[in-house]
Amino acid sequence: MRPRTLMFALLVFARPAHAQLAEAQPGARVRLEAPGILAGRYEGTVLTRNGDTLRVGGPNSQPITVPIDRLASFEVSRGTSRSLGAKRGVVWGSGVGLILALVALPSLQNCDYCNNTPGDLTSFVLYLTASGALYGAGIGALIGRERWERYELQRTSVAWDPRTSTVRVAFRY
Repeated sequence: MRPRTLMFALLVFARPAHAQLAEAQPGARVRLEAPGILAGRYEGTVLTRNGDTLRVGGPNSQPITVPIDRLASFEVSRGTSRSLGAKRGVVWGSGVGLILALVALPSLQNCDYCNNTPGDLTSFVLYLTASGALYGAGIGALIGRERWERYELQRTSVAWDPRTSTVRVAFRY
């Protein structure tokens, strides 16, 4: 076998190195996808890590063993964030406030003794929407939201250059 052919075969069939997954240590909360091994996204805690496999367990599922080179996506939890919770709360709270205002609006328009003007009704809708946003921000900040840091899984690219009859290898960092 010629050296070029041997080198090409070694590069093509070599498994990708995932040294960037140093964060996947036992005890880390992770979210991952591995097509063919997992159906969809799996969220759990790293139980053990060998050189090329992770054993991950979740509270409502059996522990599974996933080869690192089969991972399609990998995220590590960085804890809860109060500001992310407040942002989500503003969105939900303002939506709920707006819906409540729009549900109550017909009863205010048909009120004979209220003497409402269109400006009063607009103010009412804005007031309930803003109140919902304020309450939502407070509740969201108290609850918080989990932050996830996504890791790009790097692969090795191998290409044959027909002009020079050489194998080119590219690593992405």
